[in-house]
Amino acid sequence: MMKVVKSKNMEFETLITKANFIPNEEALIMIMSMGFTRVQATRALRATDNNVERAADWIFSHQSELDFEESETQPLVNNEPQFSDGESKYQLVAFISHMGTSTMVGHYVCHILRDGHWVIYNDEKVAFSENPPKELGYLYLYKRL
Repeated sequence: MMKVVKSKNMEFETLITKANFIPNEEALIMIMSMGFTRVQATRALRATDNNVERAADWIFSHQSELDFEESETQPLVNNEPQFSDGESKYQLVAFISHMGTSTMVGHYVCHILRDGHWVIYNDEKVAFSENPPKELGYLYLYKRL
């Protein structure tokens, strides 16, 4: 429904069309391309009678009000996965460590757990490792249980 309201203090008539307001689609797209939401752009165009320049300025001067309104109208979205990720139990199955006096000297070796025993892989040499230096690992690999 449209009403024309005349104000004694103003020299012009104000057209109230809040329920029937249709934003200019080109103006709406232009304001949204500036990074504003459709709701913000529509509200600003309504307040400024579809004037793009004034609408952008209106958004900046009413930003806190718009942010508050949007937070009230938008439903809370749970971004957490809706499935069970299982238990958080892991077993160390391998680690890589460095053998040498510094990172510039020496080389890397790999210890892998095979059939309940630790095996060291050192270039072409493979052997059982009775006391693997787990505390000296550079990279640790785990398997989920």
